Amino acid sequence: MSQTTLDPFREYIMIIQDLTAVANSITHAEDAKTAAVSNRQHGMLDSCIQEEQALLLKLRGLEQHRIKLQKELGWDTLTLHQILDVASPLQVQALDPVFQKLDQQLRRLQTAREASEQILNVRLHELKVFSEMGASYDNGGNATPGNIPQGNGMIRNTYV
Repeated sequence: MSQTTLDPFREYIMIIQDLTAVANSITHAEDAKTAAVSNRQHGMLDSCIQEEQALLLKLRGLEQHRIKLQKELGWDTLTLHQILDVASPLQVQALDPVFQKLDQQLRRLQTAREASEQILNVRLHELKVFSEMGASYDNGGNATPGNIPQGNGMIRNTYV
C-alpha cells in the first residue's frame, strides 16, 4: 500500500480493519491449538504454534504502522476511546464501527487465549504426574504405561 495514494486517515481505518482481521486469525489459531491439545494431537500443536507466531509478527508490523499513523494524525498519545473524544464528528462516524469490531475481536481473542492456556496447563500437569509415575505419551498422544496405578489413582480423560 502506498502512502502517496491514501490520506493518513483512510489508511488508519484500513490498518484498524487489518488489525481486526489478524486478531480474528490469531483467535482461530488459538482455537485450533486448544483443539489439538484437547485431542492429544501433539503433532498438530507444532503447526498451530508456528502459524500463531507468523500472525503475531504480522500483528506487530500492523501495530507499528498504526502508531505511526496515529502520530501523523496528532493522536500519538491517545487510546482508541480517547481518539473518539477528540475526533471530528465525521471521523467518529467512520472510526466508531471499526473500533467496535476491533474491540469485539480482541475480547474474543482473550477468551480463546484463556481457554487455550487452561487446557495447556491441565495437559502440562498431566504430563508431570505421568512422568513421576514413569509413564509418557507416544507421538500419537496415547499414554504408554509405566508405573500407572490402577483403579482410583488413574488419571481420567475428562476435564471440567
